[in-house]
Amino acid sequence: MGFGRSILLASCAALAPVAASAADLPSRKAAPVEYVRICSVHGEGFFYIPGTQTCIQIGGRVRAEYRYVDPKGAFPGLGRANDAIGFRALGRLNIDARTQTEYGTLRTYIRYELTGDRGNYGAPGFSVVDKAFIQFAGITAGRVQSFFDFYANDWNYSTGILGGFGSDSGNSNVLAYTATFGGGFSATISLEDGTIREVNSAAYGRAGTRAPDLVGNLLYEGGWGNAQLSAAVHQLRSIARTPIGNFVDTEYGFAIQGGVKINLPMLAAGDVLWLQGAYADGAVSYLGVTGNLAAGKVAAFATDALVIGNGLSTTKGWSATAAFTHYWTPSFRSSILGNYTYLDYSRLAAPVAVDTRVLTGVLQTVWSPVTNFDIGLELAYTRLDPKGVQVILPQLIKSSDDILEARLRFQRDF
Repeated sequence: MGFGRSILLASCAALAPVAASAADLPSRKAAPVEYVRICSVHGEGFFYIPGTQTCIQIGGRVRAEYRYVDPKGAFPGLGRANDAIGFRALGRLNIDARTQTEYGTLRTYIRYELTGDRGNYGAPGFSVVDKAFIQFAGITAGRVQSFFDFYANDWNYSTGILGGFGSDSGNSNVLAYTATFGGGFSATISLEDGTIREVNSAAYGRAGTRAPDLVGNLLYEGGWGNAQLSAAVHQLRSIARTPIGNFVDTEYGFAIQGGVKINLPMLAAGDVLWLQGAYADGAVSYLGVTGNLAAGKVAAFATDALVIGNGLSTTKGWSATAAFTHYWTPSFRSSILGNYTYLDYSRLAAPVAVDTRVLTGVLQTVWSPVTNFDIGLELAYTRLDPKGVQVILPQLIKSSDDILEARLRFQRDF
């Protein structure tokens, strides 16, 4: 055995205990990396929350808007005190979480909005939970768009002097159940917060509510478009008394509505026509009337009911809406909307409230240079005509008046 080989064997013998000791030590392995997985079951933008079977989508909106409104005043010179221009910045955050269960999809959704307003937009800004609801096995519980609504200001920026066109008065707190029948048909029955539907309830001496609004709809969704019939019942209670001391009877207002949305791909991809009509008796917010109406130098009082004689006299009314959108190119579209609303009061209600007509027309053009980014301009004209009402000014008598509004909007959805 050579000298070098003896040295190598001796070294190996010396290192053997060390190697055995190292093998006995616990090994440290790197923690497994859990990558975000795409969830394609519910559409684009969803991914699995790590460690769960819940899919989530996070989105939102940023809007910058600039408005001009004709600063008319009720008397000469008073319009000088009104703001003609307004600035708005809006931020929106949407979170949509969905989990597949043996009963179907369990969905939780929240939309939070922050708005900074100045000028003729009124309040300096607000923050609000715009939507927050849970859907499970046909049940919807929380804050959503009313199930009565159909068109619900689908594309237009402004609403003139009305709160909405046809029915839209914003979101409502609801408890609803939707049954799906197949073939595109579904039906919903919904208990909804009636307090947001009250219009000048102090005019009839509002008493505490005892029942929510009862809303129902029948909806068809097909390849050619959608169609919906909807109805609502609204409670009217008063603290007013009859001449013999009894409380006036509780009344129940109601509203009915029919609407159709027709896709027109034969004209251009994305083209659509909306037609909608509604009638209300004692529930005028379902027509889009949310309070008193004013245009320029003329104003009109609006309410669901008035105390006349020994009871409540309900306000009747109807509205008709038509809207059409045409895509000149995939990134350039124009829309036109028309609405006519009529409020019908008992003649005994004059001069507090009189029959009133509102006519609105809207033109809009939008350029979308990239996906989910819009630059749009909208012009809106509204005419208010309270029958029999005259505003008498020096050298001027007006029985109706109008207002012109223009909006420029930059909007990015993500």
